[in-house]
Amino acid sequence: LVGWDRARIADVRHRQVFRGDTVQVITKVRVEGDASRAQLSVAVGGERSMEALKPGSDTLVLVNTLVGADRWEPNGSGEQHLLEVEVSLEHGDRLLDRRRSHIGLRTIELDQRPDSIGTPFTVVVNGRPTFMKGANLVPPDLLLPRAGDSTWVRLVRDMQRANMNMVRVWAGGVYPPEAFLNACDTAGILVWQDLQFANWVPWDDETYRANATAEVKEQVARISAHPCLALFCGNNELNVAWHNWGWQGTYGYEAADEERMEQAYADCFLRDLPGIVAARSDVPYVRTSPLSNWGNAEGLRHGSLHDWAVWHGDAPIATFGQAVGRFVSEYGFQSYPDSALLARYLAPVDLHLGSPALKARQRSYKGDAPILRAIREWLGMEPRSLGEFIRASQQVQAQAYAQAILAHRGAEPRCMGTLVWQLNDCWPGPSWSIVDFRGTWKPAMYSVQEAYR
Repeated sequence: LVGWDRARIADVRHRQVFRGDTVQVITKVRVEGDASRAQLSVAVGGERSMEALKPGSDTLVLVNTLVGADRWEPNGSGEQHLLEVEVSLEHGDRLLDRRRSHIGLRTIELDQRPDSIGTPFTVVVNGRPTFMKGANLVPPDLLLPRAGDSTWVRLVRDMQRANMNMVRVWAGGVYPPEAFLNACDTAGILVWQDLQFANWVPWDDETYRANATAEVKEQVARISAHPCLALFCGNNELNVAWHNWGWQGTYGYEAADEERMEQAYADCFLRDLPGIVAARSDVPYVRTSPLSNWGNAEGLRHGSLHDWAVWHGDAPIATFGQAVGRFVSEYGFQSYPDSALLARYLAPVDLHLGSPALKARQRSYKGDAPILRAIREWLGMEPRSLGEFIRASQQVQAQAYAQAILAHRGAEPRCMGTLVWQLNDCWPGPSWSIVDFRGTWKPAMYSVQEAYR
């Protein structure tokens, strides 16, 4: 509970306008309560502006002009210069409220202008097209309070050490805490933030729409305050699922159902959410990722791509180098975690190949078959023990990510981004992750670190 008297600062939003080496930081402050004759001041990097609130007014816009201030750059492109911001509300000699935060001076654009190939997906930072190197993030624990801020911050440090400059916060998870976003600000990790929609939306239900809209408004305003934010994405895979995965037949939709669902999708992701983001943020918005199904030749020419031909499509690892999209925002290959981690959760009698308890850890419908096939193909061996199998699985996972990243980076500027699926996982078992449940780097993380160097 937060108690306050007379008046308080309810909302602070910053906008940056660049003209040569001059930056105007435009701060809009909304005040609640009786703020008549109160004085509002905004200090940005030592530059202070002040103005008095007029009777009946609850909003002020103040401008701070900075000359020659350093820009905030992503990891690997420069320094992460941050400016302290202090917003104060005073009445006479009495301080009513104060907000402290930080900003970074930077511009973020998404270049999707059609070219001779199709449609690029290029992140432009401070006027420079920048190749994105990173990973997808899932919640760090099934019980979020158990993870705490320290786990979120550790994952940011892992990304920085691995030469990454972007993380995609996946739509099937949660909105990250302030500690994570602050860490990304200081580490130079750009955040691709999926809005948390990973299933179809009943947007024609007024109660659902009001609740979801309120959440998006709050989260967009909160996350947009951070210089690390690079992109909002409406949802994960809903467009590609609807058009390619046969849901209509699987779930027995009638024509009227299909029309209603398509209208709900359009109202949510093409009408309402873009407006909410534009009103509260200066970063780009895209409605979904990806736009086309993996394995689709047309999809390689346009926008972001989720390339799952190797795992879900049973293609060999070498395929990563043969089909490269404009921005590959998902691709992955599984490995098992170290046996020491498994031993914390499984009885010794279950720590052998073929045990039912070990099989229950494998949650992919493909099972271990892709791993075994890759072990035979790349290592020319047949694992005879659990230890051999774990080590071999980690070796082929490392090989898969190295092959993919080097192919994606080698295709620049046709391809302008590569995001491994996935950085972390929320439980101990076989996974596409390159950092295991307890934070240990798998061999694939070192492979990714080198490929991103």
